[in-house]
Amino acid sequence: MGEEGLEVLGARVAFAATTGPDPILDRFADPRMVSEMKKVFFSDTANSLGHSYAKLICGPDGRHDLQDIISLLSDQPQTKRALVTFSNAPGGKVPCVNAVQFLVRNRAVQLMYFARGQDAFRKFYADALCLSTMAEAVAAALQLEPGLVTGFIGSSHIYHSDMPAIQELLGSSKQLLATEPEEGALA
Repeated sequence: MGEEGLEVLGARVAFAATTGPDPILDRFADPRMVSEMKKVFFSDTANSLGHSYAKLICGPDGRHDLQDIISLLSDQPQTKRALVTFSNAPGGKVPCVNAVQFLVRNRAVQLMYFARGQDAFRKFYADALCLSTMAEAVAAALQLEPGLVTGFIGSSHIYHSDMPAIQELLGSSKQLLATEPEEGALA
């Protein structure tokens, strides 16, 4: 990204679709960023950066919520068409997360997503929590368990201006990473 930052093209990620307690996020995540991203995904009100996906979401029947996804998966649990897109208003900013697919497989709701770009340091974990919230909501409505969130990120990036904070975080996390694993745990 030239003078702006560093990026990995075509990054793939996978994590459990859960918003339960997480010791790493509890320790290192910025609660304000989590709150701001929840506004982006779930509120008609824009966050402090002027972003709101809630009005941009479009399901297979044209609804602006997850109800078409829930209805479609209730009627056709094996469908591959349970997809919402986040389209931009003409002349507006293109959302970072563009498509979210819900699949019922292995008796759980699996979520797949495409993001044109995600800030790996400042926003990724907050986006991940919002995507997990979506998976949990659909799973609960279908009386299933949430499964995995799997994503493909076109441009996973960090900004040079964030490098001091990244270095500080890495330094403070050495203790967390250097702890002895519990007996029987994989090292």
